Amino acid sequence: MHLPPITRASFLCTTMGGLSCFQSLFNQSPNNNNNINQHPLTTSYHEPPSGIDYSDNPSVFGKILNGDQPCRVYKESTELLAFQDRSPKANFHALVIPKQYIKSVYSLTSNDVKLVQDMRQMGLDLLEKELPQALKDEDYILCYHIPPFNSVDHLHMHVLSPASEMQWLMRNGKYSCGARWCTSSLDVIARLKSGKAAVPYSQLF
Repeated sequence: MHLPPITRASFLCTTMGGLSCFQSLFNQSPNNNNNINQHPLTTSYHEPPSGIDYSDNPSVFGKILNGDQPCRVYKESTELLAFQDRSPKANFHALVIPKQYIKSVYSLTSNDVKLVQDMRQMGLDLLEKELPQALKDEDYILCYHIPPFNSVDHLHMHVLSPASEMQWLMRNGKYSCGARWCTSSLDVIARLKSGKAAVPYSQLF
């Protein structure tokens, strides 16, 4: 009997009962309203680093960077952009992305150590501004999802805080660092600095 090739979609359907089921399991709002320094929803072009062209970025984040889709911007640098997650899972939930198109953690190499260090630092800077006590208490999560368990094919680091106030399924499920689907920013940095791949897994697709 001829079996069809395994695709990302079929993998998710067979192993998790479908992506929609997986998302509904974790798609719950945070315990409290996300009213921490609510930033305005804006649509604007974000100047890319030299030599970077957004036309080769097919993801929704490429549309945000190009000014085709709105977001709530927290912070921006020459290389990075930080904005609010459109479906927050913590009282403060930001995404830090590189303006350069990098598909996922699997695409990272040892040459990207400074980039991921800068992404982590921007996340910490956001916490220092928005939730200084949570930063002091280390009550936060800085993590990456590992394909095929990522929602957007453009590298992004989640910044969630206070972690202690997140719903259990969020803190110990979807954003549980060390699980097959999620890794901490520190682990990614340490592995890249030692010359290893960003995550200790083989890419499934």
